[in-house]
Amino acid sequence: MFNNYITNHFSFQVYLGKIFARMLEVQIRYIQFVLTASIFAGLIIDNTQLLTAVFVGLILVWQLEMLSGQLRLDTKEYRLILIFITLTFLPVVFNILSESRIEALFYIVLIAVPVLGILFLDLNIFKLGNLLFSTIVSMSVIHFIVSQFFQDNIMYLTYLFLLLFFIKTIATLFNIQFSNFQYFFDFFAAFIVFVGVSSFYSYTFTFVLLAGLATAVFCVLANFLILKIRFESEYINELTTQVYLYDYLVAFLLSLFFVDAINLVNGLF
Repeated sequence: MFNNYITNHFSFQVYLGKIFARMLEVQIRYIQFVLTASIFAGLIIDNTQLLTAVFVGLILVWQLEMLSGQLRLDTKEYRLILIFITLTFLPVVFNILSESRIEALFYIVLIAVPVLGILFLDLNIFKLGNLLFSTIVSMSVIHFIVSQFFQDNIMYLTYLFLLLFFIKTIATLFNIQFSNFQYFFDFFAAFIVFVGVSSFYSYTFTFVLLAGLATAVFCVLANFLILKIRFESEYINELTTQVYLYDYLVAFLLSLFFVDAINLVNGLF
């Protein structure tokens, strides 16, 4: 009887956590819609500061959703979410202070995560690993966004982002994310968009092919890892089409940073 009470109590806590996560998910969808629409506004008025702020906001919102799937919002774990979001915002602060070394940020996270995990005894090693992965991904992408490479090519990268956004949105309407060909589609979508948009610029075609191939391969791999963590989320009932969409876009931005696509496409190895 006591065991049944413990089981029922735990099940109720999990159910309550899913309710709070669902409420947050609805709010996140509205924020993502507003931020995505703001990209068009930034292109129309040619405001690079607005575009940078929007990209940073999209990454922070994406990470918030990732963290809310692993941590309960109705307990003290919400403090841990705030700490991780603050850590992710450090690249912006360091960039303002002219201290933008990404290695230092990684060390901070690698030290902070185990310490914070010890403070919350309910967190197991697998959940800590998922939190660490999503935080490092977010910090890497934000560091890339505020870097000079991104700022010098922000219009070019924004066109890549928006074109992939439209293609992936149309694909999700046909439920391509549930088919056996989803990884082939993700690869060729990233490759074709990268090569197609780059062909309008004065880049050497060989370098464009090399950068596009490397970016597409890593994009598929990063998207697979992100989705794997999504499926392990404890407080998410189901994955909506918007989740697949923004996970793919974040993976694409991460791939641009990881393979150093800007230098590759310029022939700087």
